Amino acid sequence: MPQIDELIAHLTDVVPREAAARKIPGVAIGLCDADGVLWSAGFGSTRAGTAPPPARAVGVHTMFSVQSTSKLYTATGVLLAVQEGLVDLDEPILRHLPEFTVRSDHEDHPERRITLRHLLTHTAGFTHEASVGSNYEVGDATFEEHLSTIPQTYLRFPVGHHHEYSNLGIDLAGHIAAKAGGETFPDFMRRRLFDPLGLTRSTFDFDVFDADADRAFGHSRTFARAGRELPRRVPMVPSGGLYTSVDDVLRYLRFQLRDGEDVLRPELIRQHLDFPRLTDLQTQGYGLGLYIDRWAPGVRVLHHGGAGFGFLCQVFWLPDAGIGGAVLTNAVDHDVQNELAADIVRRLAAGDRSAVTAPAPAPPPAAAPAPPPRVDELAGRYVGRLGDVVELVVRDGGLVQVEPEKAVVDLDGELTGTVPGEDPGGRRRLIFLRDAAGHVRYLLDAGTGDVRYRTVVPELGPSALPPHLLGDYTSRIADVPIAPYRLRQDDGRAVIDLPRRGSLADPITLQLSAAGPDRYVSATGEVLTAGEAGVAYAEIPLTRPDQR
Repeated sequence: MPQIDELIAHLTDVVPREAAARKIPGVAIGLCDADGVLWSAGFGSTRAGTAPPPARAVGVHTMFSVQSTSKLYTATGVLLAVQEGLVDLDEPILRHLPEFTVRSDHEDHPERRITLRHLLTHTAGFTHEASVGSNYEVGDATFEEHLSTIPQTYLRFPVGHHHEYSNLGIDLAGHIAAKAGGETFPDFMRRRLFDPLGLTRSTFDFDVFDADADRAFGHSRTFARAGRELPRRVPMVPSGGLYTSVDDVLRYLRFQLRDGEDVLRPELIRQHLDFPRLTDLQTQGYGLGLYIDRWAPGVRVLHHGGAGFGFLCQVFWLPDAGIGGAVLTNAVDHDVQNELAADIVRRLAAGDRSAVTAPAPAPPPAAAPAPPPRVDELAGRYVGRLGDVVELVVRDGGLVQVEPEKAVVDLDGELTGTVPGEDPGGRRRLIFLRDAAGHVRYLLDAGTGDVRYRTVVPELGPSALPPHLLGDYTSRIADVPIAPYRLRQDDGRAVIDLPRRGSLADPITLQLSAAGPDRYVSATGEVLTAGEAGVAYAEIPLTRPDQR
């Protein structure tokens, strides 16, 4: 396979060079096909510095934390529970958790409608974190204590409305599958998935990982500058607590490329690809623990990355080319895992044009007749989960996109329009969605299913925060400042400024509306609380910059 040989030679040269340039202590990387490992290698060391235990050379069996890539494996575990008849994807979770409740301003008793499918596709409406056992409040809480705080959270939108990434749904799904099997979650995954596939270097049990001599340690410049050690135990076990090696990841990808082998029936493993479709035009989305995507130059890629606790990774496979890959690193403050994955896909596509899929068809015109749009009702800033912004303004009676790039919005319906797409000559359809009160609240990309939130909804009217709450705040992990926030009044509205690119120089400003005593809801559906327990936004505790 000359093309693979050339790719391996390229990676063997570029990976250690990039790791050294980005100050990444260790990288494990590999490629596979349906028959097995094509190539895998480790570069660098398991930890920087001289602190004990001593650093080891990273190898193909070195265990890394893969963070949110855990969600892919957890979804597979739930499908194995479906295969055994222990659970059903489309039955309400109250069948297994009869006492479970969750708060919502959108509907009464939302827990009666939530299913495992909602949890695995992130469409139940959960916020990302819980108040106990999170990325910010690591502590010593058990997984069960973490789960017990989920009922105290508020859903961001009605059940099933759209996809919004959340740790909580995956944690509940993993807990339900393990409970139905009568085991702890780590044991459930070991018996059902890891043992049958021979994944001897994979575990959801932190104590097993922590006792292993051949394990990587996470690194963060923020923590290094503060002279503090990173937290190591991930409390969100099904959503972020997998520890594994690059060769074990490649073995798991072979299982995917071979349609479940003899472990999971093909019709069930294909459920991973069943993403919720908000329109008939949607060709990408988030299925069961898995992103279904198109990467340049038009290659269909299935993938899931992970970030946090000093680790970054990307795990991906190309179903049409029959090749998978993984990049595991033990540092943050870089994007090498995504850069290398994208480079691998481009190089594979250059040598195998069959891996390149045709562009999505141009969106058909909206059904006619349609009332003329009120452009002032559609204008505004819309923000996505990762801080990506689309800004639309009214000019000469029409609607113009000014961010991320300037383009005229061709409105062809009351709530629909198109802008230029990534493919030459292509168009991308935008659909504006109203909330239950009839206000334009969301912007949907019809092709990808991505939903962005309108940062200010003028129809909601004025609002105010108590003066003592106004001012600057910071989020912290283990008392290390992580990100700045600000509460203020702006043109008669209470707002919260969220960091953009790490600072408040050009913030994401979200309108806040009063929703109850000491409780406010932002334009993205996240909740700000300001009671005796202190100030928290989206279940992330916020403190004054000089407060410890």
